[in-house]
Amino acid sequence: MNSFGGTWDDEKCFNKEFEWNIHLDDIGYLNLFKATADYITPICHPEQFVDLGGGMGGYSLAMRDKGISVRYYDQNKFHYEYYIDRVLNTIAYNCDFTQEKIQGDLVASIEVFEHIPDTKLVPFLKDLQCNYFHFSSTPYESELDKEWGHINIKNKHQWIDLFQTCGFRFERDLILPTPWAMLFSK
Repeated sequence: MNSFGGTWDDEKCFNKEFEWNIHLDDIGYLNLFKATADYITPICHPEQFVDLGGGMGGYSLAMRDKGISVRYYDQNKFHYEYYIDRVLNTIAYNCDFTQEKIQGDLVASIEVFEHIPDTKLVPFLKDLQCNYFHFSSTPYESELDKEWGHINIKNKHQWIDLFQTCGFRFERDLILPTPWAMLFSK
């Protein structure tokens, strides 16, 4: 079992991401998150960025390179160790972020919430302090859901409803880093 509920262990998930070119040595991955940071910063003007479930660290690296203070969280120890070896001058935590008190100008969670049940998300989101929340979680089921631990797949309107019950306001759809990304404010 992996740290986000799937049947693959954390190391296998980490290795699969490398196979699929989701890592800091892949120019396409780096460019996606550079474009995402370039896209979101004029909208939110963050001084602090918090990356929840930051994975390989592309978004955190891109925000750090823009001169923004970064805090990175990931529960997978392989992601965390890879990140702290590669990305300097940020703060990083290897923990379950839903158990932490989080605050920041811009908080992001990209392709993570589909791994977390609402029973953990709702209290976390109600306590979360931020100006903006950049969110993306696949609305699509796949044959790898069990392996990855996709236990909470929702469509756009279901996510909007959940965020609104936790005190957030839907601001707009975003085009990066996925076509189903959204921006919320609190």
